Amino acid sequence: MTANWLHPSAHALAVLAIASASPLRAIQSSDASFAPTMRAAHALALGALERVPALHHSPTCVVVRFAPGDTQAYRAAVRALVGDGAHQHLDKELGLELVATRLRPQMALERLAGFVEYAELDAVQRTTGLPNDPNFANQWGCHNTGQTVNADFGIAGADINAPQAWDMGAGDPNFAVAVIDTGVLHTHPDLAANIWSNPGEIAGNGIDDDGNGYVDDVRGWDFAGIDNNPVDEHGHGTHVAGTIGAVGNNGIGNAGVAWRCKLVPLRFIGATGGLTSDAVLAIGYCRAKGVKVSNNSWGSTTFAQSLSDAIAQAGAAGHLFVAAAGNNSQDSGVVPFYPAAYPHDSIISVAATTNDDTRASFSNWNNTSVDIGAPGMNIHSTYLSNVYTWMNGTSMASPHVAGAAVLVWSANPGWNFAQVRSRILSTTRPVAAMEGIVATGGVLDAAAAMGYVPGPNTAPTVSITTPSGNISVGVGIIVTFSGTANDPEQGNLSSTITWSSNLVGNLGTGATISTSALGTGVHTITARVVDIGGLIATATRQVTVGSTPPPAPPNAPTNFRVRRQSAGLASLTWRDNSTNETGFEIERQRRSGSTWIETTTLTTPANTTATTNTAGLGTFRYRIRARNGTAASAWTAYVSITL
Repeated sequence: MTANWLHPSAHALAVLAIASASPLRAIQSSDASFAPTMRAAHALALGALERVPALHHSPTCVVVRFAPGDTQAYRAAVRALVGDGAHQHLDKELGLELVATRLRPQMALERLAGFVEYAELDAVQRTTGLPNDPNFANQWGCHNTGQTVNADFGIAGADINAPQAWDMGAGDPNFAVAVIDTGVLHTHPDLAANIWSNPGEIAGNGIDDDGNGYVDDVRGWDFAGIDNNPVDEHGHGTHVAGTIGAVGNNGIGNAGVAWRCKLVPLRFIGATGGLTSDAVLAIGYCRAKGVKVSNNSWGSTTFAQSLSDAIAQAGAAGHLFVAAAGNNSQDSGVVPFYPAAYPHDSIISVAATTNDDTRASFSNWNNTSVDIGAPGMNIHSTYLSNVYTWMNGTSMASPHVAGAAVLVWSANPGWNFAQVRSRILSTTRPVAAMEGIVATGGVLDAAAAMGYVPGPNTAPTVSITTPSGNISVGVGIIVTFSGTANDPEQGNLSSTITWSSNLVGNLGTGATISTSALGTGVHTITARVVDIGGLIATATRQVTVGSTPPPAPPNAPTNFRVRRQSAGLASLTWRDNSTNETGFEIERQRRSGSTWIETTTLTTPANTTATTNTAGLGTFRYRIRARNGTAASAWTAYVSITL
């Protein structure tokens, strides 16, 4: 039990026993002897939330703000109007308290009206992202070359320009940024080195060394579990933390936007949500410990004055509060999503964008109350069990901005939050699809926010090598496209070529792609490459696709035989039963113990009936089929041989 929890009661065990049978009935009892401790009331509320995931507010407590001049005696009398006086200080400077009530919370609000500045329900807050391997190429939000991520085609340059930002700095290893969320898996190999350690606390001595009301809070605090172990059991907070500050340049996994920083895990959300009062405590923790930036990928449509006041108070102390705009696909000016929609100049509200520079369909928007867009679709980051995964949501967009705030503040340590916020919002990358959708009309540009000025840049070049000219094919035929791209500053960019059709859209990314998805019509195929400075080069080919259906599959070969010609050399013969094949495909496998391994595919031209194959020593098996474009015959049966 920490110093923040007041009025311990001898009835706690009895209350918990009653609650295990009917927690709501216990809390709503009018029995004057019912006097739960705040720890018991908190446990009952979270227990109710687990059993009723759609719960709107705590059934055990209400949030109250007293006036600055109210005496302790007066406050005690007011608390007694609704309960036995059990309470918890949420923020002493603001006069905010969490008060246990024997009444239904709505009835308690009515009874308290006129005696306090305000009283409100302790609303439930929820995360704003949902789950969906480990290398930087997956992080299109940081550097989008047009690569395909999680089976989704991107557009080169639709990112936050992180590599250029890192040319200016990758953060400060001592800069603390709070992850107010479901906790963080602090042992994840891509996070462990960047987990904050409380300099004012001595681990394991059972003493509140820094006097902040939390005993042994060596790496943050769990406000839901009321302990010093804010470990993540959900995954959301760990994913957010990785986007902000996964260790960079360490040869494993991902790189956070600010890969030099210290992550402060502050857990207040469980699998089904968290309480506003716990969020208020987490924000107060940031203020007390001097944490300058927090990420807040959670919220609800319920206005909570106490939460608003806590954010304002933290802002007055110099704290920048980065928040997810919400996943309701709504205009936040019509249906506000809090805390992102509170009108405080210390908040940056973040919408989600896609890897082709559009607003994510689920993201809230408003050209006044939502400030900026950032990548939030198919975001790859750290996760539970020391792995990585994809997630979608404004929850994933917000930590990109929080990470950028760490970069900017680390590079300008004498700045205040207003200067950091202004720099981020005034340097966005204009995006047509975000005009009128967010206040800045653009997407986070970390490089511009860091003051990056591109040096002399020469445009890249791209050419299409296959096909060598315009071609005509039948519908359903596989067409292969190859190209080369080079840049004077960056060198070979062929692997980043993006291919598209004016009729179909994106076809893929890479030096070579193949597709049978070209429908009937005249296609203009474009190969596009973008260099790190945003300069673009394109090349085109025309492909006319006729309505002629694909050829019928060729007949399967027969009389397939395999003989040993010499040590390690096999002779293969067959009967050609087709007149329309374009070639034969032979599959070879090697036996290892009782299994067949090392599948190898060999090809021979059309109208052939024999070939040889140098396989080496061992036992092998072969089979053959005829091919014609997209069609193929059935395979023959396997024939085994020992060479």
